[in-house]
Amino acid sequence: MIDVLYESEYEDISFTHIKAISQDLTNKTFTNCQFTNCDFSQSDFSSTTFEDCLFKECNLSLSQFNNSKLRTVQFENCKLLGITFSKIDAFIIAMNFKDCLLQNCNFSDLSLKKGLFQRCKILESDFVNTDLSESDFTYSILTGTKFINSNLSKANFSFAKDYEINPLENKTIKTIVTLPDAVSLLKHFGFAIK
Repeated sequence: MIDVLYESEYEDISFTHIKAISQDLTNKTFTNCQFTNCDFSQSDFSSTTFEDCLFKECNLSLSQFNNSKLRTVQFENCKLLGITFSKIDAFIIAMNFKDCLLQNCNFSDLSLKKGLFQRCKILESDFVNTDLSESDFTYSILTGTKFINSNLSKANFSFAKDYEINPLENKTIKTIVTLPDAVSLLKHFGFAIK
């Protein structure tokens, strides 16, 4: 493993080009740290705390975040495949995603109010019993992603593509949608769209 990650606590450090694939990175604390062009795929971040951290152009695919604390964490242009975010510590979550690839991820049972998912590809992912009120999904592609029993009130899906939202199964008060993709909402009311 890389020497720079042997410590248990890190503060105000920028990590660049770190390759830590399938590593045990559990029980650590990162405060005000930045990770750029790092590969943490298949690594275990269980019980690790990230506070005021930025991941930029990183690969976190198949990483584990069991009981991790993600507080004010930004992901920009990152690859996040197969991550079960539903296992993170649900107390004080603040995650934002910009220009990321999120595929086969699970965000169920989380409170992500005012979350940011801008210009992302969110593919085959699950938002079940998730509070996404006032969240921003603008310009995102949501192919195969499921929203079930979630709060989408005042969420912004402007210019988002391929979303499948059943207004009968989700709370959609003042949810913002734009044409032409907004037409897909009608099929849940028995309309035959041509």
